[in-house]
This record gives sequence, structure tokens and C-alpha cells, in this order.
Amino acid sequence: MHIRATRSEDFPTLFDLRARTRENAMSVAELAARGITPDSAAEALHTGLVRGWLCEVDGQIVGFASGDRDGGEMLVLAVLPEYEGRGIGRALLAKVTAWPAECGHQRIWLSANPDSAVRAYGFYRHCGWVATGELVDGEEIMVYQPAG
Repeated sequence: MHIRATRSEDFPTLFDLRARTRENAMSVAELAARGITPDSAAEALHTGLVRGWLCEVDGQIVGFASGDRDGGEMLVLAVLPEYEGRGIGRALLAKVTAWPAECGHQRIWLSANPDSAVRAYGFYRHCGWVATGELVDGEEIMVYQPAG
């Protein structure tokens, strides 16, 4: 397992991976409808507004995560289903949560499906995220509150 910073040339693969996740998969077309394209992602990376990390296993990208510098938001965490349960999501999440803190954010947050039957529900809570009770577009806002 190798974690490294995301590069702009990774985006076509990351967009394909995002469409193949077990839950909350989004196709290239669905992301484009939200204004998220490989080009817009590369531009955000280039300007420093967004930073991301990915995980490679045997040279294959199997997961990625990214965060927003200005808002302190954890934007996305995606891992291929066959690589779930190996600590990849947790390792990527650690990278993404550390960066906004380094940028001075006191509040690091994300939006997630509030359905307790969804894997992310338990995963985020287990990793130190706490629901705020706030809902935006049907998703709950969670803040990172590390133990200690």
C-alpha cells in the first residue's frame, strides 16, 4: 500500500474509480452536472484550493480522498469495494484531515448520508467525526473531533 499526493494526470483514473464505489458512486456525467470535471479538479489542484491523496496497490490506484483549503471541507473519500476493510480509507482520511488543520482550520467538516445502513455512517463516526444535526440537501454535516 502506497499513499501519495494526487497529481493532475491521475484525475481520469480517479473519476473512473469514483463511479465504481460500493455506495454513493457517481458517474463522470453526474459529477460534470455538479461542475466537477477532470479539468476543473486539475485546476483546483493547480491553484492549491484542493489537495488530495491516493492509494496505490501494486501500481493500481485503489482509493483517493481530497479536501478544500479555504472551507476546511473533506470533499471526497472513495475506495474500490475489493479494497475496503484494509485501512486505506482511514489512511487517506488522516491525510485529508491533517491538511485543513495545517491551514489553520479549527472546524474540519464533511457532508455524508445520514442513513445508518450506509457503511460511511459508522465509518466516519468510528474515525472521530460527529454529526452536527445540520442537514444540507439531505446530507448530514459532520465535524472532525479527534480523540484526545
